[in-house]
Amino acid sequence: MVSLPALLLLAPLSVTQDSALTLHAAAARALEVHPLTQAAAATLAGATASRREARAAWFPQLTTQGSITRFQEPMVVTPIHALDATQFAFDRTLVQGDVRLSWTVFDGGGRSARIRAATAAMGARTAGGDVAEADVLVDVARRYLIARTAGAILAAQEEGLAALTTERDRVRRLVTEGAVARVELLRVEAALAGVVADVVEARANEDVAVRALARTLELPAVAPAALVELRPAQRDMPSREHLLPAVEERSPDLAEALAAVEEARQVRRGAQAQWFPRVDLQGAAIAYGDGDWRFSPEWQVGARIFYPVLLGGQRSAAVARAGAQVDVADARLRQVHRDLAERLDRAIAARTEADARVRALEAVSTHLGEVARIEALALEAGAGVQAEYLRAEADARRARAELARGRATRVLADIELARVTGELSLTWLADNVESVS
Repeated sequence: MVSLPALLLLAPLSVTQDSALTLHAAAARALEVHPLTQAAAATLAGATASRREARAAWFPQLTTQGSITRFQEPMVVTPIHALDATQFAFDRTLVQGDVRLSWTVFDGGGRSARIRAATAAMGARTAGGDVAEADVLVDVARRYLIARTAGAILAAQEEGLAALTTERDRVRRLVTEGAVARVELLRVEAALAGVVADVVEARANEDVAVRALARTLELPAVAPAALVELRPAQRDMPSREHLLPAVEERSPDLAEALAAVEEARQVRRGAQAQWFPRVDLQGAAIAYGDGDWRFSPEWQVGARIFYPVLLGGQRSAAVARAGAQVDVADARLRQVHRDLAERLDRAIAARTEADARVRALEAVSTHLGEVARIEALALEAGAGVQAEYLRAEADARRARAELARGRATRVLADIELARVTGELSLTWLADNVESVS
């Protein structure tokens, strides 16, 4: 968890253009303020309290009570232990009070089952907190990458706008001098109008993405310039045969499902304990008194065995209901196993595809950028064709935008793979996602 001073250090990022907001800092902030992690923490606190409540059943119970009763006619206000009229005391006011100590010696294992069920529930809520944390990290990473990519696309469109503006000025000068036909000016102005529209769209997309990120971080605003370019750390991806055991060992989704199965089984064990008698030890100190507060104290000790003979099928129904919950938990566990295997396959495929796509787009962007540069030089030298330059510049601009999307997808593919394998955390982000200064 991030300390309050660390959160205060993040506050200037919302207003200062030259402050860098790294993905790690954004993720740390999101874990502190996101409703999912806060709800998970509250749920775990409730489960921890439930476990303490269940464990309390192992301790003796000490209770006390008192009462004052006013009768119409005098009433016996002392204990009657023999038919001796001289020991009887009468008064219209009866004051009673007692202190009782009781302890259940045997209950068929019900208490143990309830404690184990509460412990399993606490484990499930702990794993649920890990699931929520991983979901928040994926969410904030996705929003961060969308905002950063939108900024990169806007920069590419603005570069194209600057290039076409320069070309328009050049052609306009040549048209004025009578060196080229006016159609060339119309052609470049048409291309320029399209780029202007693309810039407006890109700027709007960036604004929406940055506002969404700021909302996730609960900051007034996030300056687009504060976001830094990201790239995954260079490492080889392990094989599926190596990753699948890691999923079984570390996945918080699987840990949550396993704990839910254990909880359901212990609830069933607690229901089965109702078929056994309960044995209690009891002791009490009792006092009877009259309206003048004269008391006759005495004590009691004993043992009690309690067993309901007939409950109309209540116990059988409780055991059957608990057994059904075990079946539900088992089925959900099998489904989690299937889902994790499928998610792992998709994550591996997405990571492989994204890696290959980035390498291809890097080559495409480099080559098309060089083509656009050569066409621009040819136009300056009077040997080029304007239509070819405009086409090359548009292709280079699209390639830069696609490369920005591809790199973001590549980073997110690594993050999603770490999410599936149970590795995703703030430490993992710091070690495996690099900020490009």
